[in-house]
Amino acid sequence: MNEAKKRTTNDSKASKTKKSARPKAPILKIIPLGGLDGIGKNMTAFECGDDMILVDAGLMFPDDDYPGIDLLVPDYTYVLENEHKLRGIIITHGHEDHTGALPYLLKDLSKRAVVYGTKLTLGLIEGKLDEHRFRDVTLQEIKAGTSEKLGVFGCNFFSVNHSIPGALGVFIQTPAGNVMHTGDFKLDQTPIDGVVTDFGAICRFADIGIDLLMSDSTNADTRAFTRSEAEVGEALTEIIQNAKRRVIVSSFASHIHRIQQVCDATVKSGRKVVVTGRSMVANTTIARKLGYLNIDDDDMIDAYEAKDMPRHKMVVLCTGSQGEPLSALTKMANNEHRTLDIEAGDTVIVSATPVPGNEKAVNRVKNSLAKIGVDFYDKERAPVHVSGHAASEELKIMLRMARPKNFMPVHGETIHLQAHARLAESVGIPKKNIFVLDNGNVLEMKNGKVTYGEPVDSGVILVEGLSVGDISEVVLKDRKTLANQGFVSVVILVSKRTKMPLQDVEITMRGVSGSEDASLIEDATFVALEALGEIENHGKGDPSLVKREVRTAVSKFLWKRVRQRPMVIPIIVEV
Repeated sequence: MNEAKKRTTNDSKASKTKKSARPKAPILKIIPLGGLDGIGKNMTAFECGDDMILVDAGLMFPDDDYPGIDLLVPDYTYVLENEHKLRGIIITHGHEDHTGALPYLLKDLSKRAVVYGTKLTLGLIEGKLDEHRFRDVTLQEIKAGTSEKLGVFGCNFFSVNHSIPGALGVFIQTPAGNVMHTGDFKLDQTPIDGVVTDFGAICRFADIGIDLLMSDSTNADTRAFTRSEAEVGEALTEIIQNAKRRVIVSSFASHIHRIQQVCDATVKSGRKVVVTGRSMVANTTIARKLGYLNIDDDDMIDAYEAKDMPRHKMVVLCTGSQGEPLSALTKMANNEHRTLDIEAGDTVIVSATPVPGNEKAVNRVKNSLAKIGVDFYDKERAPVHVSGHAASEELKIMLRMARPKNFMPVHGETIHLQAHARLAESVGIPKKNIFVLDNGNVLEMKNGKVTYGEPVDSGVILVEGLSVGDISEVVLKDRKTLANQGFVSVVILVSKRTKMPLQDVEITMRGVSGSEDASLIEDATFVALEALGEIENHGKGDPSLVKREVRTAVSKFLWKRVRQRPMVIPIIVEV
């Protein structure tokens, strides 16, 4: 009896030991590093155990809050800290808000990374890497309907319709659960290249089970359906055929579908295409070489040859739809282009929507064109542009097809993400299963269940010329102050022997209201001298003290006098 009891006790202990030794269920971390605070810089890391993949690595163009800055890219420090886990970088399509950060990220990685994308996507990436003189990367072509095993991640690719050929979504299977990432998409049923979003694949993945859907939110606050790209071709053809003189069409250089529409309309109208603008020339060359842009050599002429061609026989295809200062359209509008010009009676078509923050720049170009006397078209006047992103009803269809247990809206400003969250709730996804995140927030998936995880550091890396990440918030703040409030320099003479300030000050003001009035500078000089007198009375000649006291005195004076707080910089000169 005692023996039996003993055996039972031992078996119980063994059972407990076995239970405690059971391996923990794997956890998948979904880490958005960009794309949730604006239209651009899309980047999401997926991490499971010792494996990590990255989906997209995009940039965003700065607005007025970033004076002097050329580009914004996501802060990918987390990727660098865990690069030993990185099994691959998947790029869903070739737009810069999904590819533009790649050169910077790849240069910072200490080991060679593999980049996966479709043929056109990789072609555009290769051109971008050549610009940066960076070639130490492996580019791996993928196609819709294929799959790749990257560590524990099973990645299944499916076609989606967007404004560029070769766009993909990805269904990611992991030991912790399954995620479907749509990439950028719309449900255009009459696409110009015949490639539609693959409903069949999405439904198959839904049958397998989608634990989390991550879906494009750019047009979530736009009602109904996005119009077909085919409508743009009809409008362009009509405008070009009826134009009396030269036609200039400005669009995104990576919008290959739109470029094809312009080429088709030009040929149909008996004109020749002239391509200008560095990125437009580069992208059209790549797209033609890879078979994604179809136009005969005889129907294209060089910009230098355009001088000898009658104006009514050509269509100029150029960059500048966002009002970029150095773009071809802006240069032509300001009569600064080397080979092409715009005259009264010409027709200008801007076939794009201003990215949020670019409205002022676009309006400046429009006003310059109006002064010339051109016949101007944008989407407000004619259907010369349609979005490449799904509107609300299309997003509902995607949600219905995917039937996800959990939902995370991506790619958009907060207002778009919240609008998409409401759409998800309207089609029956429980509110508790909808996750609206900020960059750096983390979701964790375990056995298909999704919860919030510990956030990681996130932010932006500022690119200015050849400088990457060297511009601090302090520098940006100083630039804004200089732009908005002005600048005051106060030169203070100090005795080399005693180190005490001499009663001699020279003040220069730039951008300060009333600075052209000599009395303002005289009074400010008097205030600075008073501050120096106080320092001298106390017998203290510490340079930092001198600067601080003079800066404070002059700043207070200018605020009282002109209600401005310019940057005041005291400069000590020993004599």
